[in-house]
Amino acid sequence: MSADDSGAVLETYLNIAFSFSQGVVQIWGAEAASGRLMRALNGFHALGQPGLEGPAAAVLQHLARIPYNSMESLVYVTNVSHLVYATTLFDTFLSETTQFLFLLLPQAMGENQPVPLRALIDAASKNEAIAQAASARTREIGHLTFAERIQVLRETFGLDITLSTETADGLAHVASVRDGAANDQGTFPLRLDDRGNVVPRKNVTRKVSRQNAARQHTTKIGGDNVRRAIDSYEQAARAVARAVFTQVLKQSDHPAVQLVLKGSTARLELNAS
Repeated sequence: MSADDSGAVLETYLNIAFSFSQGVVQIWGAEAASGRLMRALNGFHALGQPGLEGPAAAVLQHLARIPYNSMESLVYVTNVSHLVYATTLFDTFLSETTQFLFLLLPQAMGENQPVPLRALIDAASKNEAIAQAASARTREIGHLTFAERIQVLRETFGLDITLSTETADGLAHVASVRDGAANDQGTFPLRLDDRGNVVPRKNVTRKVSRQNAARQHTTKIGGDNVRRAIDSYEQAARAVARAVFTQVLKQSDHPAVQLVLKGSTARLELNAS
């Protein structure tokens, strides 16, 4: 591979890594902004809604109209949204890294990697057929858990990806919380009674309100869960990127690589808030 080719390949993976880093900056910024907003709202109500007679009354009246239960809902939905966004960032990073490596090292897909005949017929070139096979293999791996996908990177490409115990435990914890958030948003758990009628389960009475039922059965997601998720994803992504830059691309000393591996400082804004 020529120097120009090596530079182009490095630039491609730098773009993948920087894209994830920019997303992390956004999510830490959103965490800081939402935290400040909720503290301001709580403080405004705790102090008896001061300033409603002053020059800022027109603005503060909007805050005064926000009931406490709406604030509680805002916190919950914000936490779920941030968790989903952070998870999507890491999911995309792992998929793009996996596809990048398959395209760079197509032999890693194995001799038995099936390629549909239609893909071979429709492909304009050998490279396009390889790209289609890499995309299909990446989608297949994408159905695994994050921990399993990282293990695939280790075994398939021989990468030495080292995760701290805290990061590995964090990924497992986040997976549990994320699955709960995605699958436990129903209002009523249902069953069939002895006559075959669809009814709520016995521990949910007919008179219970939808709001209370949702609160009873919805997975609890706090700000600590979200921040642990972001931190775990960031640490894991950095470990993966470090392995690719140093072991595959042999570019650990490149200034841009050093910048990526240094990690985001966006969380400082959250800590300062």
